[in-house]
Amino acid sequence: MFGELPDELAAEILFYDTLVVMTAAKNPLTRRRKLTLAELRNEPWALLPSDSFFGALVAEAFRAGGHEPPRATVLTLSEYVKDEILATGRFLTVLPGFLLKVAGRYPPLKALAVTLPNKPMPIGIITLKNRMLTPLAQLFIENIRAAAKSMA
Repeated sequence: MFGELPDELAAEILFYDTLVVMTAAKNPLTRRRKLTLAELRNEPWALLPSDSFFGALVAEAFRAGGHEPPRATVLTLSEYVKDEILATGRFLTVLPGFLLKVAGRYPPLKALAVTLPNKPMPIGIITLKNRMLTPLAQLFIENIRAAAKSMA
């Protein structure tokens, strides 16, 4: 994900994470101990468009396991809209696993007992080299580093 960066950028990897199929904690599928991607194919999905960066990662993860990505019932770039749709308890989505550890997350999410065949990807901070960060940016990054330690 970070791969080759332009010379003017610096990357700091905080931890590695994988994509996870998630739904609202109240979805009945969360009680199932074992699921397959094929079983979830016809469920309602809220996804990012496949031509977005994250949407392409999700599609790639499904294809790596020999499955076509699910047909989205709802396509949105808005996290707010996706959260509201997930809160109904009817929809599935794919998100980075660390979101399960975010305290006070709305809606409360649970991972489904299905594995996406995706490699752990770096989660981190990208900054401009040779640029002084403002005190606010420094404070923000310090807080992100502290939060990342608990999620790693």
